[in-house]
Amino acid sequence: MRLVVLGGSGTSTPELFDSLAEWPEGTDRRPALEVVLVGRTPEKLAAVEAGCRARIGPGPPLTVSSETDRRRAIEGCDVILNQVRIGGYAARSFDESFPRACGLPGEETMGPGGFANARRTVPALRSTWSDVAEWAPDALVINLTNPAGIVQAAALAEFPGLRLVSVCDSPVTFLDGVAQRLGRDSGRVWSRYLGMNHLGWYVPEAPDGSDTLAAMADLAVGNDLRDVRLQQAVPTPYVRYYLHPDRILAHQRGRPTRARTLMDLDARLLAGFKADPGGEHPRRGAIAWYRAVLRLLNASVHHPAGATVIAGVLNAGRLPLLPPDIVLELPHYVDAQGALVAAEPVALPPLPQTLLQRHAAYESLLVRALVAGCEPEVMLRALLANPMVHDIDQAVALWELVQTDPVTAAGASEPLSTRATR
Repeated sequence: MRLVVLGGSGTSTPELFDSLAEWPEGTDRRPALEVVLVGRTPEKLAAVEAGCRARIGPGPPLTVSSETDRRRAIEGCDVILNQVRIGGYAARSFDESFPRACGLPGEETMGPGGFANARRTVPALRSTWSDVAEWAPDALVINLTNPAGIVQAAALAEFPGLRLVSVCDSPVTFLDGVAQRLGRDSGRVWSRYLGMNHLGWYVPEAPDGSDTLAAMADLAVGNDLRDVRLQQAVPTPYVRYYLHPDRILAHQRGRPTRARTLMDLDARLLAGFKADPGGEHPRRGAIAWYRAVLRLLNASVHHPAGATVIAGVLNAGRLPLLPPDIVLELPHYVDAQGALVAAEPVALPPLPQTLLQRHAAYESLLVRALVAGCEPEVMLRALLANPMVHDIDQAVALWELVQTDPVTAAGASEPLSTRATR
């Protein structure tokens, strides 16, 4: 299996090789792998490659190489892992900070910060999807780049033939915690999950009463038993950005962004890989992402009966109450041929359903605006639809701040329908 990692020079990438040593069902089940890291900066790419190579352990053949030419790397490959971060951590820091000026918390996927991230990221990835469609049309493409649901929906609007799914560590970590608390099989718990990227819920089974919910309220940081009772479901941590934005903003005031912390860690990791690739280094905490990726890969290779994965796929009528062009995050089962089959969506209680509908309407408007070319009035309309934005005046102020983004990709106003030829 030839696995190409776009954004492979990220200092989290060696944790992919740590997770490969924990392949689902045992390392002996891992296929022979050729991993190709794709990045723009040769020096950084070489250091990360060395860090990855130092983590290759026993098991079936596993090789790693690097490449700066994306087309050459992906041609004929089997799997593509997209973890590109447009603008790096400087861009993320902008997304996590500018909404504070308008009285809202900053985050790279939720609220105005996620909007700015999408505006920057979706146009910049246009040429990537064009290359994949031309040079690796049969490859399974697994997207980790945020805001994942919007990135995936926009890509499929332009290139509907891509075998593109998104995975996220958030629901996996959350649902495993729920399963542990309830003492139930993880597959049974995962079947009760529904949401969108960073906005999801575990819907309790009928016998689960308030005492059971109380025992899980702390799984969603910033929520309490009242929140869980009102929702009649246990929310993932990011739901609190819609339910408690003022609490989060108060916590963020006067503090550095998460991106600033990651910038420092990034510099330390890179220096460590250069000095001693096989030494002990701090961790980025990305191994949970990669475990979610490997669960999907294992299912596609071995087709284990009853295997469950959480993946993002186009709604396309699965939930008629939501727009068809948004990406749902729900459990999938693996059939005998290795194909992912979406489970029947669990019914959400009234409050989560309302939140999901509002968020889905926002994402649908934003995807259409990005595909159409980021026309200002259409983009402003999408921003105003975000459940975190209060009124038109606030939306206008936020839109003006979004346009000060110092790292917005050049040509962001070019329509997605115009294929890149470079």
